[in-house]
Amino acid sequence: MLMSTNANVIRVEEKYPLNFLQCSEIYTSLSAMLLPDKHNNPDSYMIRSVYFDDYSETAYYDKQSGVENRMKLRLRIYPPDYKNVKLEIKKKKCNAQQKQTLTISQYEARALIYKDYDAALMNKSIEDMLLENSIPIQSMRPVVMNQYRRSAFMHPINNIRITIDRDIVSSETYFNLFAENPVMFPVTDYYEALLEVKYDNFLFKWISDLLSVYELNKEAYSKYVFSRRLFESYIS
Repeated sequence: MLMSTNANVIRVEEKYPLNFLQCSEIYTSLSAMLLPDKHNNPDSYMIRSVYFDDYSETAYYDKQSGVENRMKLRLRIYPPDYKNVKLEIKKKKCNAQQKQTLTISQYEARALIYKDYDAALMNKSIEDMLLENSIPIQSMRPVVMNQYRRSAFMHPINNIRITIDRDIVSSETYFNLFAENPVMFPVTDYYEALLEVKYDNFLFKWISDLLSVYELNKEAYSKYVFSRRLFESYIS
Protein backbone atom coordinates (compact mmCIF):
# COMPACT_ATOMS: atom_id res chain seq x y z
CA MET A 1 0.00 0.00 0.00
CA LEU A 2 1.27 3.47 -0.91
CA MET A 3 1.60 6.28 1.57
CA SER A 4 -1.61 8.28 1.01
CA THR A 5 -1.48 12.02 0.55
CA ASN A 6 -4.58 14.19 0.70
CA ALA A 7 -5.01 17.65 -0.81
CA ASN A 8 -8.06 19.91 -0.68
CA VAL A 9 -8.31 22.87 -3.07
CA ILE A 10 -11.11 25.44 -3.55
CA ARG A 11 -10.99 27.82 -6.52
CA VAL A 12 -12.86 29.48 -9.38
CA GLU A 13 -13.02 27.57 -12.67
CA GLU A 14 -14.27 28.90 -16.03
CA LYS A 15 -14.45 26.99 -19.34
CA TYR A 16 -14.40 28.16 -22.96
CA PRO A 17 -14.68 25.86 -26.01
CA LEU A 18 -12.22 26.82 -28.77
CA ASN A 19 -12.23 26.39 -32.52
CA PHE A 20 -9.01 25.59 -34.37
CA LEU A 21 -8.00 29.21 -35.02
CA GLN A 22 -8.75 30.35 -31.46
CA CYS A 23 -6.80 27.41 -30.05
CA SER A 24 -3.71 28.18 -32.10
CA GLU A 25 -3.71 31.92 -31.42
CA ILE A 26 -4.47 31.66 -27.70
CA TYR A 27 -1.76 29.03 -27.26
CA THR A 28 0.75 31.42 -28.85
CA SER A 29 -0.38 34.33 -26.65
CA LEU A 30 -0.30 32.32 -23.42
CA SER A 31 3.15 30.96 -24.28
CA ALA A 32 4.44 34.51 -24.53
CA MET A 33 2.76 35.94 -21.42
CA LEU A 34 2.62 33.18 -18.76
CA LEU A 35 4.93 30.56 -17.33
CA PRO A 36 4.64 27.11 -18.91
CA ASP A 37 3.85 24.17 -16.67
CA LYS A 38 6.99 22.15 -15.95
CA HIS A 39 5.18 19.01 -17.17
CA ASN A 40 4.39 20.38 -20.65
CA ASN A 41 7.22 18.29 -22.13
CA PRO A 42 7.69 20.37 -24.29
CA ASP A 43 4.23 21.72 -25.16
CA SER A 44 1.72 19.38 -23.47
CA TYR A 45 1.17 16.31 -21.30
CA MET A 46 -1.38 13.49 -21.22
CA ILE A 47 -4.21 13.02 -18.71
CA ARG A 48 -6.36 9.89 -18.39
CA SER A 49 -9.31 9.47 -16.03
CA VAL A 50 -11.92 6.91 -15.10
CA TYR A 51 -15.17 8.46 -13.84
CA PHE A 52 -17.63 6.77 -11.51
CA ASP A 53 -21.36 7.25 -11.12
CA ASP A 54 -24.11 5.50 -9.20
CA TYR A 55 -26.80 3.33 -10.79
CA SER A 56 -29.18 6.32 -10.87
CA GLU A 57 -26.63 8.31 -12.93
CA THR A 58 -26.73 11.08 -10.32
CA ALA A 59 -23.51 12.84 -11.40
CA TYR A 60 -24.63 12.85 -15.04
CA TYR A 61 -28.16 14.14 -14.41
CA ASP A 62 -27.03 16.69 -11.81
CA LYS A 63 -24.68 18.20 -14.38
CA GLN A 64 -27.29 18.18 -17.16
CA SER A 65 -29.89 19.74 -14.87
CA GLY A 66 -27.54 22.44 -13.61
CA VAL A 67 -27.81 21.36 -9.97
CA GLU A 68 -25.87 23.97 -7.97
CA ASN A 69 -24.16 21.58 -5.55
CA ARG A 70 -22.86 18.49 -7.32
CA MET A 71 -19.98 16.06 -7.10
CA LYS A 72 -17.88 13.70 -9.27
CA LEU A 73 -15.64 10.79 -8.30
CA ARG A 74 -12.72 9.79 -10.52
CA LEU A 75 -9.34 8.11 -10.80
CA ARG A 76 -6.62 9.98 -12.67
CA ILE A 77 -3.14 9.25 -14.03
CA TYR A 78 -0.67 11.08 -16.24
CA PRO A 79 0.72 8.63 -18.85
CA PRO A 80 3.41 7.42 -19.25
CA ASP A 81 3.42 7.53 -15.41
CA TYR A 82 1.13 4.65 -14.43
CA LYS A 83 2.24 4.40 -10.80
CA ASN A 84 1.01 7.62 -9.22
CA VAL A 85 -2.77 7.27 -9.17
CA LYS A 86 -5.00 10.07 -7.90
CA LEU A 87 -8.40 9.36 -6.40
CA GLU A 88 -10.26 12.65 -6.70
CA ILE A 89 -13.59 14.08 -5.61
CA LYS A 90 -14.64 17.28 -7.37
CA LYS A 91 -17.40 19.39 -5.86
CA LYS A 92 -19.07 22.24 -7.72
CA LYS A 93 -20.95 25.15 -6.19
CA CYS A 94 -21.84 27.97 -8.58
CA ASN A 95 -18.54 29.08 -10.12
CA ALA A 96 -16.35 27.62 -7.37
CA GLN A 97 -14.69 24.22 -7.50
CA GLN A 98 -13.38 22.14 -4.62
CA LYS A 99 -11.08 19.23 -5.41
CA GLN A 100 -10.00 16.66 -2.84
CA THR A 101 -7.15 14.37 -3.92
CA LEU A 102 -5.75 11.17 -2.43
CA THR A 103 -2.74 9.30 -3.86
CA ILE A 104 -3.42 5.56 -3.97
CA SER A 105 -1.77 2.44 -5.41
CA GLN A 106 -2.44 0.73 -8.74
CA TYR A 107 -3.80 -2.24 -6.78
CA GLU A 108 -6.33 -0.03 -4.98
CA ALA A 109 -7.31 1.72 -8.22
CA ARG A 110 -7.94 -1.61 -9.95
CA ALA A 111 -9.97 -2.73 -6.96
CA LEU A 112 -12.24 0.31 -7.31
CA ILE A 113 -12.58 -0.18 -11.08
CA TYR A 114 -13.46 -3.87 -10.71
CA LYS A 115 -15.71 -3.16 -7.71
CA ASP A 116 -13.61 -5.15 -5.25
CA TYR A 117 -14.61 -2.76 -2.48
CA ASP A 118 -13.29 -4.84 0.39
CA ALA A 119 -9.78 -4.72 -1.10
CA ALA A 120 -9.96 -0.99 -1.84
CA LEU A 121 -11.26 -0.06 1.60
CA MET A 122 -8.40 -1.83 3.32
CA ASN A 123 -6.79 1.57 2.79
CA LYS A 124 -8.43 3.50 5.63
CA SER A 125 -7.71 6.81 3.91
CA ILE A 126 -9.94 5.81 0.97
CA GLU A 127 -12.71 4.78 3.34
CA ASP A 128 -12.43 8.02 5.32
CA MET A 129 -12.45 10.14 2.14
CA LEU A 130 -15.62 8.45 0.84
CA LEU A 131 -17.38 8.62 4.22
CA GLU A 132 -16.48 12.28 4.63
CA ASN A 133 -18.19 13.02 1.31
CA SER A 134 -21.15 10.67 1.90
CA ILE A 135 -20.28 8.48 -1.08
CA PRO A 136 -21.62 4.91 -0.70
CA ILE A 137 -18.93 3.13 -2.71
CA GLN A 138 -21.05 -0.04 -3.07
CA SER A 139 -23.46 1.95 -5.26
CA MET A 140 -20.72 3.33 -7.55
CA ARG A 141 -19.23 1.83 -10.70
CA PRO A 142 -17.00 3.06 -13.54
CA VAL A 143 -18.99 4.59 -16.40
CA VAL A 144 -16.45 6.23 -18.72
CA MET A 145 -12.72 6.60 -19.30
CA ASN A 146 -11.39 9.65 -21.10
CA GLN A 147 -8.02 10.99 -22.14
CA TYR A 148 -6.72 14.26 -23.52
CA ARG A 149 -3.58 16.28 -24.12
CA ARG A 150 -3.15 19.37 -21.92
CA SER A 151 -1.01 22.47 -22.36
CA ALA A 152 -0.82 24.40 -19.10
CA PHE A 153 0.31 27.91 -18.20
CA MET A 154 0.42 29.68 -14.85
CA HIS A 155 1.02 32.82 -12.83
CA PRO A 156 2.12 32.42 -9.21
CA ILE A 157 -0.12 35.18 -7.84
CA ASN A 158 -3.67 33.99 -7.03
CA ASN A 159 -2.66 30.51 -8.17
CA ILE A 160 -3.70 31.36 -11.73
CA ARG A 161 -3.64 28.36 -14.06
CA ILE A 162 -4.85 28.36 -17.67
CA THR A 163 -5.04 25.11 -19.61
CA ILE A 164 -5.85 24.06 -23.17
CA ASP A 165 -7.17 20.50 -23.53
CA ARG A 166 -7.02 18.88 -26.98
CA ASP A 167 -7.51 15.46 -28.58
CA ILE A 168 -10.25 14.50 -26.11
CA VAL A 169 -11.22 10.84 -26.51
CA SER A 170 -13.26 8.42 -24.40
CA SER A 171 -14.62 4.90 -23.95
CA GLU A 172 -17.73 3.79 -22.07
CA THR A 173 -16.94 0.08 -22.28
CA TYR A 174 -13.21 -0.13 -21.54
CA PHE A 175 -11.86 1.02 -18.18
CA ASN A 176 -8.28 -0.28 -18.06
CA LEU A 177 -6.69 2.88 -16.72
CA PHE A 178 -3.20 1.42 -17.13
CA ALA A 179 -3.40 0.15 -20.72
CA GLU A 180 -0.55 1.32 -22.96
CA ASN A 181 -2.79 2.02 -25.98
CA PRO A 182 -6.47 1.93 -25.02
CA VAL A 183 -9.06 2.11 -27.82
CA MET A 184 -11.02 5.34 -27.42
CA PHE A 185 -13.01 7.62 -29.69
CA PRO A 186 -13.23 11.42 -30.23
CA VAL A 187 -15.61 13.14 -27.85
CA THR A 188 -16.69 16.04 -30.07
CA ASP A 189 -16.63 16.86 -33.77
CA TYR A 190 -17.18 20.60 -33.57
CA TYR A 191 -14.68 21.93 -31.00
CA GLU A 192 -10.92 21.84 -31.39
CA ALA A 193 -10.14 22.25 -27.71
CA LEU A 194 -11.30 23.42 -24.30
CA LEU A 195 -9.78 26.40 -22.48
CA GLU A 196 -10.01 26.28 -18.68
CA VAL A 197 -9.20 29.31 -16.53
CA LYS A 198 -8.65 28.57 -12.81
CA TYR A 199 -7.70 30.99 -10.07
CA ASP A 200 -8.09 31.98 -6.43
CA ASN A 201 -9.64 35.34 -5.41
CA PHE A 202 -9.50 37.23 -8.74
CA LEU A 203 -8.07 37.12 -12.27
CA PHE A 204 -5.74 39.89 -13.45
CA LYS A 205 -7.39 42.32 -15.87
CA TRP A 206 -4.64 41.93 -18.45
CA ILE A 207 -5.43 38.22 -18.64
CA SER A 208 -9.17 38.91 -18.92
CA ASP A 209 -8.44 41.47 -21.64
CA LEU A 210 -6.31 38.94 -23.50
CA LEU A 211 -9.13 36.39 -23.50
CA SER A 212 -11.76 38.99 -24.46
CA VAL A 213 -9.91 39.66 -27.72
CA TYR A 214 -11.04 36.26 -28.98
CA GLU A 215 -14.72 36.78 -28.08
CA LEU A 216 -14.95 33.46 -26.28
CA ASN A 217 -18.22 32.09 -24.97
CA LYS A 218 -18.10 30.79 -21.41
CA GLU A 219 -19.96 27.50 -21.16
CA ALA A 220 -20.68 24.87 -18.53
CA TYR A 221 -18.69 22.38 -20.59
CA SER A 222 -18.09 19.01 -18.95
CA LYS A 223 -15.58 16.55 -20.41
CA TYR A 224 -17.33 13.92 -18.30
CA VAL A 225 -20.75 14.56 -19.87
CA PHE A 226 -19.39 14.92 -23.41
CA SER A 227 -17.45 11.68 -22.95
CA ARG A 228 -20.70 9.79 -22.35
CA ARG A 229 -21.90 9.87 -25.94
CA LEU A 230 -23.13 6.26 -25.99
CA PHE A 231 -25.19 6.85 -22.84
CA GLU A 232 -26.59 10.08 -24.29
CA SER A 233 -27.58 8.23 -27.47
CA TYR A 234 -29.25 5.51 -25.42
CA ILE A 235 -31.40 7.92 -23.39
CA SER A 236 -32.27 10.22 -26.33
